[in-house]
Amino acid sequence: MIKKRIELARELILENELDAMLITHPASRRYFSGYSPDDGQWGESSGALYLSHTESFLLTDFRYQQTAERECEYVATRIYKRGLAAELADITAMSRVKRMGFEPGGMLWSWYQAIKDTLEGVELVPVKSLADSLRVFKDAAEIKAIEQSLHLMEGVLDKVFAEGITGKTERELALKIARRTEDAGAEGVGFAPIVASGPNGAEPHAEPGPRVIERGDVVIFDVGAKLHGYISDISRTMVAGGLEAADGKFAEVYGTVQRAQNKAIAEIMPGMTGQEADDIARQVITDAGFGENFGHSLGHGVGLMTHEAPSVSPRSDDPLLPGMVFTVEPGIYLPGWGGVRLEQMVELTPAGCRLLNKLDRFYDLSG
Repeated sequence: MIKKRIELARELILENELDAMLITHPASRRYFSGYSPDDGQWGESSGALYLSHTESFLLTDFRYQQTAERECEYVATRIYKRGLAAELADITAMSRVKRMGFEPGGMLWSWYQAIKDTLEGVELVPVKSLADSLRVFKDAAEIKAIEQSLHLMEGVLDKVFAEGITGKTERELALKIARRTEDAGAEGVGFAPIVASGPNGAEPHAEPGPRVIERGDVVIFDVGAKLHGYISDISRTMVAGGLEAADGKFAEVYGTVQRAQNKAIAEIMPGMTGQEADDIARQVITDAGFGENFGHSLGHGVGLMTHEAPSVSPRSDDPLLPGMVFTVEPGIYLPGWGGVRLEQMVELTPAGCRLLNKLDRFYDLSG
C-alpha cells in the first residue's frame, strides 16, 4: 500500500515538473511513509518526507530514529544532526535538484525561510493538491480503519448515554469520554470532545466547562476516536432526562435537523459538487425558517485528519466522487436557547451514500 502511494506521488511529481517533493504535514507524511509520530509543540516538527523520482527519505532527528526505522519499510531513514535544512542541502546538491515542491499548508514561514536560505539554486514550489488529490479517495483498508474507529467511538458514547448525563458537568463528561476512548483501545480521541449544554449549545464548537447539566437541557455531543491513525467524527444531541423533559421548541428544531440530514444522505449522488450537496440539507432548514441559524458547512472529509477533503459546503465546486468519505452534519443554533447537531459518516459509492454508523440514539421527530 505504501509502495503504491509512493509510485502515485512520483507520477504527480513528474506532472508538476518537479525534481522532488518535501512533505511536512503529519497526515501526508504518514500516508506516504507509514511514519506515525505527530508533531510535538507548536512549531516543532518530528520529521519530513523527501520524495524524488528515484529516492525516498524520512528525515528526522535522534529522538525518532527507532520509530522511523521500524515503521518506514519503503523509505530510508536519515537522521540529521544539523537540522532539516542542512540535511536537505546535502541531498539536493548530490541529486542536482532544481525544483522542489512543498505543502504550503504544512510549512511554517520560519521553516520555509530556513530551507530557502540554505538550499542554493533550488526553487521551492508550493504544491497544494499533491497529497490531497490522493488522500481524498479512501481504499478498502482505509475505510475499514475508519469504520473501526467510528464503531469504537460509538460504543463509548452509547455507554456514557446509558449511565445518564443529568447532574454531571460538561467537562466531567468530556473527560470521561476521552478516558474511555483510550481504555477501549484507541490511540486517543481524534479531537477534544465537545459537550455543550443548554445555551452553550448555540456555539457549534463550544468548549466543555463547569456548567452542570440539568433535567430538560439540550446537550450536543461531538466526539471522535483515533485508531490506526484514522479519525472518526460523530455528533448526537440528547435531552437530559429524556424526550419528555424537553421544552416545546425542541421537537421543531430537532425534527428540522433530522429531516435535513435524512434527505441529504438519501439524495447526495456522485458528480454533485459540495455546494449542491450542501444545498439539499440547507434548503430544508431554510424552508423551516432557520436558515440564518445554520452557519457552518454540511460536512467535511475525514481520514488521517478530522477535517480534510472533500468539502461539502456552500463554497465548494469540487465534485463528490465514489471512494470519498465525509460527514453529513446539519445543525441549528439559537442564541440564548441552545442548538441541535446530528452527524453521520458516509462513504460515497456509485449508488449514493453508504452509512458507516451503527449507533442510533436518535429521537424520531422527522415526521
